[in-house]
Amino acid sequence: MPTPKAADGTFEAFIRKGHDLLKAGDLHEAMAAFKSARADARRRLKTPASKPRRARGGTNPADEQFNKALASISACHIELGEYDKASRGLREVILRSSDDETICAAAYNLSIALRRLSQFQKAFTYARKAFEKSKVLKDVTWMARCYNLIGNIHLVQSHLDKALQHYRKALALRLSEKVTNEFSVAILRDNIGYCLMLRGEYDAGIDSVRQALDAVTKLGSKKCICECAHDLSFGLMQLRRLDEAETYGKMALEIAEAEKYHDIVKNCFYLLGEINYLKGDEKARDHYFYRLQELYPNLPFLRDFLCTFDVSKIIALRFPQ
Repeated sequence: MPTPKAADGTFEAFIRKGHDLLKAGDLHEAMAAFKSARADARRRLKTPASKPRRARGGTNPADEQFNKALASISACHIELGEYDKASRGLREVILRSSDDETICAAAYNLSIALRRLSQFQKAFTYARKAFEKSKVLKDVTWMARCYNLIGNIHLVQSHLDKALQHYRKALALRLSEKVTNEFSVAILRDNIGYCLMLRGEYDAGIDSVRQALDAVTKLGSKKCICECAHDLSFGLMQLRRLDEAETYGKMALEIAEAEKYHDIVKNCFYLLGEINYLKGDEKARDHYFYRLQELYPNLPFLRDFLCTFDVSKIIALRFPQ
């Protein structure tokens, strides 16, 4: 991939460009921009006086830029589903950085990666570390992100009431900001909606996710559009509104395949197979379940199991953002 050109070719310009691309869901382009920022920082570190220090305190601007670039790159790995890669180097950033925001970002991303690697206790530890730094910074944005993150960790462990409580705290903070971050509000409405669905409150959950989808469609975020469509497919399937569920499932699958959102692709194969199982369309059911089976060659019974048992009421599919 060619190196992206930032407006003024500086570290900060590459970082800004990377975050804009990340928000839009252009993950590989965002990764390239952050790597350009890292290369810019590394170039400045080549002189003996600017080598990275391994202890907290006394770091120079080039040190902190290198740390910031690593934390930003990890965010792209997270969005690409590369959680082991995302976790690499973040502990060292937390130890050697003297910048509270960089430490907050590194702890936040490390918590997300560990959650996806099913290391929930460690994920909580770093989520709390990020939240502590957000309070030091007195940064409402980071506090809201951390509430959302802690909610996500509770949700994946099926602590749904605690998850919903943290999501609502995050949403309240977002709505209290002088300038509303519509993107973040939409993510929270989607997470709240999905949590409500898992609690069996399907109508309220679907309404919340529809609000989120309307917002992210206007903002043009492909990843969020994909996840909202996925969640609507899941909720509508639970209400047995199968034609609507299939429409949203196909919408999510089309985006996920085009953008290589591998986790969502797997979920959509299951959803669309299950929807067609419930509709009695064996040909379409087998098409999607066979495609899912191909992704799990070590589970040769998977397709037959899904064709035999309806697990739609007992399965939770995705990790929220």
